[in-house]
This record gives sequence, C-alpha cells and structure tokens, in this order.
Amino acid sequence: MDRLSQTSLTGALGKATLAAGTTTTVSSTGTLPYAIRGKAYSHAALSNTATPTTDINTGAAFVGVKAGYGSVFVYGFNANGDLKCAQGTVVALAGDYTWKHKPQFPALPDDFCPIGALTILAGSTADATTGWVQGSSNQASVTGITYARTDFALGMPDQLV
Repeated sequence: MDRLSQTSLTGALGKATLAAGTTTTVSSTGTLPYAIRGKAYSHAALSNTATPTTDINTGAAFVGVKAGYGSVFVYGFNANGDLKCAQGTVVALAGDYTWKHKPQFPALPDDFCPIGALTILAGSTADATTGWVQGSSNQASVTGITYARTDFALGMPDQLV
C-alpha cells in the first residue's frame, strides 16, 4: 500500500455529547480524544465554555438566523485545543417551519477536527431583524428557536438533517 498517497484521519474518536451550557455557553461530557490529519489529541469536557463569536473560515461574526430560516453550525477543536465553529448555509424553511432544503455543511480548514453540530430552526415567533446569532444568542431558550445537536465520530456525516 502506498502510504504517501493515503489521507490521514481527522475526526472525533469518541462522543462529545454536546449540550447547551448556561446562556451563550456550551458543555460536553468526558474527555474527548480526537485526531487531526492522523495526529492524536484530547480535550477535557467543556463546562459552560464560551462559544466562538467568529467563524473559523471568515474571521467575521456569524450570520444571524432570522425567522423563517435555518442553519447549521459545526463545532470542533484545532491542534491547540481551542473550540472553534464554522457556519453552514442559511436556508429558507418550509411554510410549516421545517426543512424545505437541507443546509450545506461549511468548508472546514485542514487543522480543524469537527466534533458535532448545532442546527437552528427559526420559527415564526423568532427575531426577524437580527435573528439567532452564534456566540451571542442563548444556546437553549430563545423564543421561536428549535435547537438540535448532533455528535460526530471519525469525520463528518454525509448529511445532518
């Protein structure tokens, strides 16, 4: 086997069990081993850890998810063990505020290990001006927002929702 042409593994090597922390924070359970391009790392459980306020891809603040829209946010660690986040596409929801079209995952940098995702559905009673904003909006109890968290293992799933 030609090992030089083989792609090294990047992925969580366990279950993060992502959960809302208090207000704008995130929590998880247990130490999480992960790999970035074949190199092993681990991170202690997150306990009311501040969520990122800027997208790892753009360096800019996240785009708000306004009433009638949904989006996906991928959480992960870099080689330094810093919690980072990337936002996928923002898509219009169906008339019943469910997924009409599934949001696309964001592109991810080579030095980033995805550990899980948060999907946001903003219903009719959600903020229509600013919307729900990753890093500054509450992780669990904003009027009109439906939250769903999914843990990843050994890379990203083909689709989330």
